[in-house]
Amino acid sequence: MSPITLHYYFSIVSPWAYLGDQRFQEIAKRSQAQVIYHPLSSPDLFPATGGQLLKDRAQHRKDYRLVELARWSDHLDVALNLQPKHFPVPEAPASKLILAVQESGEGAGPLLSAILKAVWADELDVSTPETLTKLTTAAGLNGETLWAASKAPSFDQAFKDTTQAAIASGVFGYPTYVYKDELFWGQDRLDFLARAINNEG
Repeated sequence: MSPITLHYYFSIVSPWAYLGDQRFQEIAKRSQAQVIYHPLSSPDLFPATGGQLLKDRAQHRKDYRLVELARWSDHLDVALNLQPKHFPVPEAPASKLILAVQESGEGAGPLLSAILKAVWADELDVSTPETLTKLTTAAGLNGETLWAASKAPSFDQAFKDTTQAAIASGVFGYPTYVYKDELFWGQDRLDFLARAINNEG
């Protein structure tokens, strides 16, 4: 059987990516898949694909979002602060760090999981060098070195390019998982992703 490649599109501050992350990582591990991580810029993605940033949505949608987050948190038994202290924060610092880790050849999965948990469970500001360096080190990586690497101008461009490539591929929201060019949008589609992989096995 040929190796499996999964593309994972997300925002580092998406609660839906957080709620789906553990299950996605388990699917990837079971299928021995290579995961390519694509951190995206919400201010660029949403306007280009017919969406709206949270701050611009109607209050009805904002209110219902909180209801659904509470339902899924309870259903999955995943701790989640509905209105965390540090949300939203700039996506670029952590996103560029993820890209730097991936370019270094290290696995970015544990760091992404730690970043998402830091926002939605641990009340940490994932836009600061201190927090990101600590999370990277705790994930078993060289935090200081990778943080310094992520500040290179090339990662500014890489973050923009990653977002534009996602838009060109049809991605419009978080999280989106892609297997063999088929999009699975939302953590509630993970069963369909697992089924698609298993059907190829």
